[in-house]
Amino acid sequence: MNHWRNDYLTHPLYQPLADFAHLLPLTDWPAQQDYDQLLQLARPLSTLPATLRFCCDLQADAYYEMHIGNTGEVPTRSRNWHDWFNALAWLAWPLSKAALNARHLRAIGTGEIKRGPRRDAATLLDECGVIVACSYPDLGQALDDMQWQTLFVEQRSAWGRQISVHTLGHAIFEVGLQPHIGWCGKALLLPVDDAFFTASTTVQRQQLDAMLATRLADDGWLESPRQLWPLPLLGIPGWWPDNENPAFYQNTDYFRPSRRAKSSSETV
Repeated sequence: MNHWRNDYLTHPLYQPLADFAHLLPLTDWPAQQDYDQLLQLARPLSTLPATLRFCCDLQADAYYEMHIGNTGEVPTRSRNWHDWFNALAWLAWPLSKAALNARHLRAIGTGEIKRGPRRDAATLLDECGVIVACSYPDLGQALDDMQWQTLFVEQRSAWGRQISVHTLGHAIFEVGLQPHIGWCGKALLLPVDDAFFTASTTVQRQQLDAMLATRLADDGWLESPRQLWPLPLLGIPGWWPDNENPAFYQNTDYFRPSRRAKSSSETV
């Protein structure tokens, strides 16, 4: 899976990244000059930190989050999908990524160095998070209650009109290169109004980025990983051809009905 490719961008999972990945068409893995050029091209389109730079194969001399917060330099491994998608996520979700980093720094500053519930929640959102925009509370409740038949079959027509998914986590993007049954994201619900769904996908992403960053600035919000809900990604309408058949959702090993799945962080 370590050969360069860009065909994945046609899948809805990668929609938040498409505006930026298309800025610099590549035929091979990006080198340092490619990351620098991509960042330069992205700045007019995104509210990026002034010091942000993706530094190939940099060995940070402090904790990863502290190095980013202190210097703006993001250690980025060469020929590595995980770090390529992390760079694109910074371009697509700049306010939220900066807010996540700031949350880590605040936690470290109060002694939460070896991780704790807040840092674990921030890390899980950063790696595996999918933002669920929802204007109809009953749909959000169905997600919370893991009522998959309601969410994906009975209310299928609501997708794109009252509910939608916007991927943030860069580990999710990486696993999406080879999707499989069992693949789940960690969902964070953000309430919106119906007008949200009439906006362009770019405007939707920008609105969610600002909303999420504002919430992340409050350390009393998202205090535990358990506040992120499991979402079977292949069940999302339009994300997997087999889910056109309602029988697909009868697989209870994947579409689990129990609350036990709420503590799962399975992405692979």
